[in-house]
Amino acid sequence: MAADELLQEIKRIMREETPFAGAISDIDFEGPKVVLYCKKLDPLMENGEVIKELARKIRKRIILRPDPGILTEPEEAEKDIRRLVPAEAGITDVIFSQDVGEVTIEAQKPGIAIGKGGTLLREIMREINWTPRVVRAPPIKSDIVRNIRLSMIQAGAKRRDILRKIGRRIHREPKAKGDWIRFTTLGGSREVGRSSFLLQTPESRVVIDCGVNVASENRAFPHLEVPEIRLPELDAMILSHAHLDHCGFIPYLFKYGFEGPVYCTPATRDLAVLL
Repeated sequence: MAADELLQEIKRIMREETPFAGAISDIDFEGPKVVLYCKKLDPLMENGEVIKELARKIRKRIILRPDPGILTEPEEAEKDIRRLVPAEAGITDVIFSQDVGEVTIEAQKPGIAIGKGGTLLREIMREINWTPRVVRAPPIKSDIVRNIRLSMIQAGAKRRDILRKIGRRIHREPKAKGDWIRFTTLGGSREVGRSSFLLQTPESRVVIDCGVNVASENRAFPHLEVPEIRLPELDAMILSHAHLDHCGFIPYLFKYGFEGPVYCTPATRDLAVLL
């Protein structure tokens, strides 16, 4: 089933098999997940089991996002957040991303700001209609960490648009016949540095790692000139860990035309950004 057909089927299920039809203003993909844009949050938040059943039925993870029209003004929303979150959580910053309806709460003790089982987050969302996200405040004040976080938050709309495109690629209709795998070494074999490999199947092209050899000028970068590499057609990049010999050349993939996702753990992501 193609992406648009799958979206139409999800909308049909929402309309005919759930009580939420009047509460949803739009449905879309963001990467592998399905996002429900809500003009009424209470019916969905009060029926958690129905949402879980819907997720099982469509076999997708579901994200609830507020429709922009129901968002509380940021100034009032911040007052409500600071009123609802106990002082011992140690809120250090509250940052709003209007484009995606998210508010990032930076706290010294994130567990208190989240509440047991996420109860406080749900209460905040019900009160202000923004989707709250809690992150740990740095133990030492850092302009670098703050600027990185701000850049990630302020790029919310761009990230959303990228994820929508990725979602449609993930859910595209299979066209290939037959099974085979081709594994191409682009760098890192018989050397330490510039580790990079291309994994191809009938349906996908994925790069695994894309590093630099910091000790060599002549053999510093992976062989992205090989004919198998067509960067706009790459489906994804997988990063194993954040050493420069595995992640250092990833920015150039985007410079040269790659528009897909990079998959890694959150810790690897943060270290790679710093490097």
